[in-house]
Amino acid sequence: MKKLRMIGIFLFAGVIFSCQINNGSTQKQEAERLNQLLSEIKNLASSVNCEESSAWHFSSFGSKACGGPVGYIAYSKEIDTVHFLEKIKEHKIKQEKFNEKWNILSDCSVPPKPTGVICKDSKPSFNYSNSSNKDTNPNSHSKKIQSIPIPENSTK
Repeated sequence: MKKLRMIGIFLFAGVIFSCQINNGSTQKQEAERLNQLLSEIKNLASSVNCEESSAWHFSSFGSKACGGPVGYIAYSKEIDTVHFLEKIKEHKIKQEKFNEKWNILSDCSVPPKPTGVICKDSKPSFNYSNSSNKDTNPNSHSKKIQSIPIPENSTK
């Protein structure tokens, strides 16, 4: 949850500090539309309780200015997945264009890709595990499985 907050802070700071005097309101409007689209995606993703992890999957979302996804989001296979994934793709394309148009900067960090979704207290969490016996991730502190709660839906 802290990682997504930090990503949000970086994106917000990028929007604020990259405003051009002549077009500041246009950039702000575009950023608000991106945030609205992301809220729609989060609402769809959180519309079903997580009771059985096999009924869940995940997708990357967003686009960092230097490439790669902003993060990952879990979704139930019970929702309209075609519509959901179209929204994800739409958001990614719009964020790529936004980043390029407004010369947005990012931290260029790469979010870890989950290996699966687990259900915890009716909410999805990501599972991160290393398939080999040797742990190659220096940040994992020799943990083979790490569960990180997926942030609850928030509008800002």
